[in-house]
Amino acid sequence: MSGHQEQGSTLAGDLESAHGRGVGAAMAGMQDPALGSIRLAGSAVPGLADAAVTSATPFLRAPLLARLSHVLVLHPPAGDAHGRCATCGTPAPCPTAQVVQR
Repeated sequence: MSGHQEQGSTLAGDLESAHGRGVGAAMAGMQDPALGSIRLAGSAVPGLADAAVTSATPFLRAPLLARLSHVLVLHPPAGDAHGRCATCGTPAPCPTAQVVQR
């Protein structure tokens, strides 16, 4: 994805897309033919549902973690060679880096 496309994306849109991919992965896992007779039926469904939610979680975290990582690149907690935030020009860690690191 180019920087221009990245700037044009919204967190809500990225989360919606991630949610769709996560649900798709969860459904594919619950429909796996290797599960045999417990596939989408029977007493194993609650366990399968828990596994599906767990496997979908990284899809939902990815857009948020990518944005936080980008913020820390722009506002490095250690600052530049002079101990200042390269973006803000304030002593490091700048208020933005402090909030992200909490």
